[in-house]
Amino acid sequence: MKLKIFRDDKFKEPCVTVEYSEETKQIKDIINVIRLYGNTIQAEENGNSTTVNLKDVYYFESVDDNSYIYTKSRVLSTAHKLYKIEEMIENTSFVRVSKSCILNIAKLKSVKPFLNGRFEGTMLNGEKIIINRHYVASFKKKFGL
Repeated sequence: MKLKIFRDDKFKEPCVTVEYSEETKQIKDIINVIRLYGNTIQAEENGNSTTVNLKDVYYFESVDDNSYIYTKSRVLSTAHKLYKIEEMIENTSFVRVSKSCILNIAKLKSVKPFLNGRFEGTMLNGEKIIINRHYVASFKKKFGL
């Protein structure tokens, strides 16, 4: 694989171009990482509006009709419903793991089988997430198992 880097002060923002003849897993992974770095989501923390970069998100969760964004050390709320978030983050390292949770596999430290066909994921910050058995197949595909 060749890497070309070109710096010029005339550019207002970075532009990344990926050229390939065959879409391999490595190419897909590179594209997913680039998408994560370029995307943000609107959130609210302590009554203040803010944006969160998707690369910092560990998972999204819906609780009692409210959606939350979990980062390494923060929990923020968002007005977006999980199905809308899922549309926004399509073709990234996020995967739905239950009816109420979308997980960023880039922030996953380990995964192990759990009870009744479920899996238990441990995030980089130590949190445990249960992968529901109905979502295990899509999780395995995304995670590369």
